[in-house]
Amino acid sequence: MQQEESLYQNPNYNFDFLGGIDNVYSFQTQNEFVYEVIFRPTPYLFGENSLYADVIYELIIRVARNNSTKKRPPFDALVAPTIAAIFTNFYEKSPLTIAIYICDSSDNRQLIRQAKFNRWFEYFDKNDFTKLDDSIRDSDGTKYPVSLILKQNNPHRKAIFWAFLEMIEGYNYQK
Repeated sequence: MQQEESLYQNPNYNFDFLGGIDNVYSFQTQNEFVYEVIFRPTPYLFGENSLYADVIYELIIRVARNNSTKKRPPFDALVAPTIAAIFTNFYEKSPLTIAIYICDSSDNRQLIRQAKFNRWFEYFDKNDFTKLDDSIRDSDGTKYPVSLILKQNNPHRKAIFWAFLEMIEGYNYQK
């Protein structure tokens, strides 16, 4: 793995910005789990012609490689501050960034993922970032938690919040 950028020494893991179209960051834990934090461009989310199309990303946090035990990663106190440091680094490069985090539901653990993400968000500078939570419901009533995150000082904050809520409402209304 080529190291283009390693920042933020302890109390978090060193991480690498691998770049690419999906803006991939990567770090390895002491238990040899490799995480990827991805900021995938999603210009279509509020509409291809929206003012925000060039600055909206889907935030994806995933275990890219398990250690040799093939088990789920154990609690690791350095993961949350590392993700927060990566998040801060990405926003330093693009302060108007809008991130949408949709909890993976492939194994019906989306509410657990939401709780974990909310705990991780505690490591972000609360005076600098703001988060709006909602959920998308499918036709059988299953909820999929969704969070919108942006800088507190984003000059379009209120309009972005309204666009997010209208998107959620429109999706839920169709069900």
